[in-house]
Amino acid sequence: MKNKEGYPDPTAGRAIREADRPPENVVMFRRKIKSMCTIFHLRILGKVTIVDEKGRRW
Repeated sequence: MKNKEGYPDPTAGRAIREADRPPENVVMFRRKIKSMCTIFHLRILGKVTIVDEKGRRW
């Protein structure tokens, strides 16, 4: 959260963090999948790729 010159820049740091975060519906979907696996005593092996309607992967 520092700028190029080494000074603190919390506004830019927050903006970058918000931009890198996946959308809320993707986060909720991942939570639901994990909950279902826990209920049915299953594990997720490997990578699960979720693609939203705009074609972006999360």
